[in-house]
Amino acid sequence: MISRWKRGVYRVSERVDGAPIHDVRGPVVRRIGKPQTFLTPAEVDRLVDDYLTGFSVGYLAQKYGVHRATVSKHLTRNNVVRRQHGLTTEEAAEALKLYGGGISMRAIARTLGVGRKQVRVTLMAAGSLTSR
Repeated sequence: MISRWKRGVYRVSERVDGAPIHDVRGPVVRRIGKPQTFLTPAEVDRLVDDYLTGFSVGYLAQKYGVHRATVSKHLTRNNVVRRQHGLTTEEAAEALKLYGGGISMRAIARTLGVGRKQVRVTLMAAGSLTSR
């Protein structure tokens, strides 16, 4: 071990810490720090209240400066029942009734306040509409 020490095997790197490292792509970063936004318990409570009043997960993520998955995890941790996409059973029954009466999908969507694609998916699932 002493002979190795004298030969310089255990010598500390002589590179200066402040000197940038370069390769064919350009300067290389030694450490990448990813910023994280931690919400306080009060902010999490406001986030949950905002979701329950009707704001979307995407909007809340932008408002609080966190990722959508973070919003979802906070909602799950607080046992919040998540809203489902699509029509409710009552809205689906109404859409089927209107479509059976000859109303267009676009008019049904306007009546129910949803997108035309949601109406189409509901009608196809009920068997009232065949795929193209």
